[in-house]
Amino acid sequence: MTLQDSVISLLKRSPADQYALYRRVGGTSMSEITRTITELQQKKIIHVASYRKSQRTGLDIPVYSLSANRRTKLDVHSLLAGVTSERLIEYDFLARNLVSPLKRANILDVGTAGSALIQAIREFGSRWQAFGIDLAQDCDAEMDARSAGFRDGIFDQVISISTIEHIGLSYNISDENGDTTAMSEIFRLLKKHGSAIITVPYGKAGKPEHRVYDRKNLGRLIRCFSLVKKEFYHYSAGKWKKCSQATADSANSQVPLHFHSNACACLLLKKQ
Repeated sequence: MTLQDSVISLLKRSPADQYALYRRVGGTSMSEITRTITELQQKKIIHVASYRKSQRTGLDIPVYSLSANRRTKLDVHSLLAGVTSERLIEYDFLARNLVSPLKRANILDVGTAGSALIQAIREFGSRWQAFGIDLAQDCDAEMDARSAGFRDGIFDQVISISTIEHIGLSYNISDENGDTTAMSEIFRLLKKHGSAIITVPYGKAGKPEHRVYDRKNLGRLIRCFSLVKKEFYHYSAGKWKKCSQATADSANSQVPLHFHSNACACLLLKKQ
């Protein structure tokens, strides 16, 4: 985490002056804190919210806060108007686990056709280069996720929302190992210590047009990666609710047609 990221993280919790930031960050100098504050002000990421009186000198000391017009997390609400499917929790998980908008990053969206997500990512992360691929034509490049045409280690983050379960089973392709091949390809494309955000349907298999993962198959799918975070959600009584993996294990596919399953696994993975 950079010093700028640390300062922003602290100011998300509460406003603070430079002395409080210096104490809380630790391991740096006051001059570095001052320089970082100046840089963040120039970028309009933080601003002076108020002043406090120094008990020692009697001078006014500025107290900093995140600027109201600075979004620190991708706003996915506009993408979810009228949506009731697993996208509700998948996009929220995505927004919480994207790389920092302050970082220069190359991001790949696998399975982007027909989605407004890639454009929202571009508009949010001004320092990001975002690229979308799919076998459909409505994307940046028509590519097969099992053998994408990029060099090794080019992306800082790869995202794939409810796509992996279809790979090898659509577009007149019959490849039962298409999902694991695609995950190996994602691993190849990531830089060292790069991350992947993957969501897949979970529970008991039901619909023949896509895979539904259980514990064994999910472990097989992500075996190349280190698991950073996993969250499971279950659709019950008309709502998506966070649940344990044990609860998700028993989920079935008796859900509305536009759902993949009535449970979903959301994963943050890392390439070591």
